Amino acid sequence: MFKQINTITASCAGCLLALSLSARANETPMLINFGVGGGWFEPATSGQGFTFDVVPESNQLVAYWFTYPEEGGAREWYIAQGDINGDSASLVIYQTENGIFDQPGEIELNAVGTAFLQYDSCQLANLEYFFDSSGATGEITLTRLGSTRFCQQFLAGANLEAVSHTNAWVNLGGEWVFEGCVKLGENASHGTEWLEFTETTMTLKIENFDTPDCTGAATLQTLEMDLQRVDRVPAMLDGEEVIANRYVLTDPVSGTEIRQLWYVDDRGEFPVISHGVLNSPADDEGFPTELHNLFFSPAL
Repeated sequence: MFKQINTITASCAGCLLALSLSARANETPMLINFGVGGGWFEPATSGQGFTFDVVPESNQLVAYWFTYPEEGGAREWYIAQGDINGDSASLVIYQTENGIFDQPGEIELNAVGTAFLQYDSCQLANLEYFFDSSGATGEITLTRLGSTRFCQQFLAGANLEAVSHTNAWVNLGGEWVFEGCVKLGENASHGTEWLEFTETTMTLKIENFDTPDCTGAATLQTLEMDLQRVDRVPAMLDGEEVIANRYVLTDPVSGTEIRQLWYVDDRGEFPVISHGVLNSPADDEGFPTELHNLFFSPAL
């Protein structure tokens, strides 16, 4: 049932707790979620605006832009679509042509520009746009029409939601187990490790040995950390680029932060999870860019 790992020489899963020197504010991060779907507009240009749809299964945002041509006159509509990355989305702007009202037929879909959508909160967002043909560029501050309740509800429990290898959303809640032995040196090793996630915390228990092969008496180390999800990024696992999720772990006593990745592989009979190698090259914000090939399995 559990993924078995033989004794190896490597930095261990317990090295998850190596300390990061960088600091991060403790505010709840904005994450694009289904709750931001609906109508958005700039009050100064009432009569035009946007409708947004979020597709979690493919991690995409779709925008429908209702506006007018630069010279004025008849309505002009655009569609934009692209990948979500935490609180922002990079979009390609399309325009459709050759349709006939309420009639079937082939529709032309032409890429005409690009846009970058950044959410400051469930209520406010900013759109930067560029059109290829005209060279028109600009920035629009957007306000949500309607309630932010569903967006706020999502953020309240978002720390457990992670994008998996297949782009499905997976809840990390509950217990996970790593069974194996990781050699740390001639007089140290880690044995079985247990992880438990709640909405805002992560508890890690580790068997520590004074031998290189997890033999002899073990001491059990327990560490509890506050948990906050940030966004999703590409990361490397055994030479393959996969989707990983960035998290900030904070010691509630000392305030020390660890910037870490979690990766979910849900392609097998049951999902398994792994985390970043903290002594691997870091990104601009201090998060690791490589993942361990040691996996935790559900503690069934």
